[in-house]
Amino acid sequence: MTRSIRLGAICWLLTVIFPLAQAIAQAAWPQYSMVTNDISLLGVTTCGQYVNEAPGGIAYVCSPLSVVFNAGMILNGIMVVLGAWLTSRAWPPRWLATAGLWLLAIGGDGSILVGLFPLNVYFSLHAAGALLALGVADLGFLCLAIALRRQSPRFALYCLLTGLVTLSSFVLYLAGYDLGIGRGVLERLAAWPHTLWYMIAALLILRGAFGTEPSSKQRVSAA
Repeated sequence: MTRSIRLGAICWLLTVIFPLAQAIAQAAWPQYSMVTNDISLLGVTTCGQYVNEAPGGIAYVCSPLSVVFNAGMILNGIMVVLGAWLTSRAWPPRWLATAGLWLLAIGGDGSILVGLFPLNVYFSLHAAGALLALGVADLGFLCLAIALRRQSPRFALYCLLTGLVTLSSFVLYLAGYDLGIGRGVLERLAAWPHTLWYMIAALLILRGAFGTEPSSKQRVSAA
């Protein structure tokens, strides 16, 4: 295993900063509800009245540690992008695997956008970032599921389940159907499995689960 692959796996392990940043920001805002409130409300930089999709209408929003949340989103996105880039040679030399990693990296870029442009600062870019982070990345999991179906069938199944759960949850979230579990819960079903996937994938890479770095000859023949 090369140093760059190992470093990339470590970057993915560090995506744990995503839930940690949320937890820290939530702790400073006792009124915040994980069941009904959107995750992005933790990043709102100015206290005031904002449109709240659930339970509906206008709600008072005040996240004292919004800077922690937004910084966490930016760092999370950077770790996702670096991990996808640095571990690329640890994956099977198939175009679907490459496409999957590119989609994950685009999702990481979305996370960076979400942190750079909070909900109340530049809504359009924030929404675009959320779409990339919670929508496009899901397609990456599905691509990797197909690419790994023969070499690592169990992990491929995990990729498939992660992609299906997060994508369906995100679509329902956008459509406004919370299935009775709460809008906040549904959004977390669309987001949190990403972090778990990155950490599990990182551990498998560190164990050499996907084989060693292929030679240039093998890559040419595979292409």
